[in-house]
Amino acid sequence: MPNCSKIEYGLTILAILCLAIVAQAQNPFDTFKQFSATAVMSGMPTHGGQGPGEMKIYRSGDKMRTTMPGGAGYMIMELSQHTGYMVMSTGMCMQMTAQGQQNPFSQAQDATIERSPAGTDTVDGHACKVENLTVTPRNGQPSKMKVWEAEDLKGFPIKIEMQSSHGLVTMEYKDVSFSEPDASLFTHPENCRQMPTMPGGGPSH
Repeated sequence: MPNCSKIEYGLTILAILCLAIVAQAQNPFDTFKQFSATAVMSGMPTHGGQGPGEMKIYRSGDKMRTTMPGGAGYMIMELSQHTGYMVMSTGMCMQMTAQGQQNPFSQAQDATIERSPAGTDTVDGHACKVENLTVTPRNGQPSKMKVWEAEDLKGFPIKIEMQSSHGLVTMEYKDVSFSEPDASLFTHPENCRQMPTMPGGGPSH
């Protein structure tokens, strides 16, 4: 059996990343459909108690790939299919089906976005517009966050602060590129197993 805490940690990271992208437009599928970046998350304990580390994020159309910290593997989301794949460093692959508020990114097309200005700031040399956002997925719970949108990167969210079950989490993006990522990054093993679920929608132990 895969390490359950590692799977849950990966799903928590995915949920935070998804909310961050959802927050960027009333219809998030019309914004930042193609990019790559390096993300650094702080404020959330990593698996094994190590430092936050860096994660590479790629998006091409309705596909999104995120590496997991510490070389644990990577995750792929097929957004239009509401399907995800977690590929562990051991080669094990588990398939997930997004269900309701358990995966806010799958509900992005129906999310309600409330924005309010919070001034301006400079992050890593980028002049930013700062906003307070509340993202409410359809049939889901609202999530509040503060977003720094880089003016020289088409408003890309290079810094995000939001509350999670682990407390205040900060996500910062570096090396943002709008070039199309290589298609091979979004492949996964063919022998993926369906992830067992509990009645609440989370992975079983």
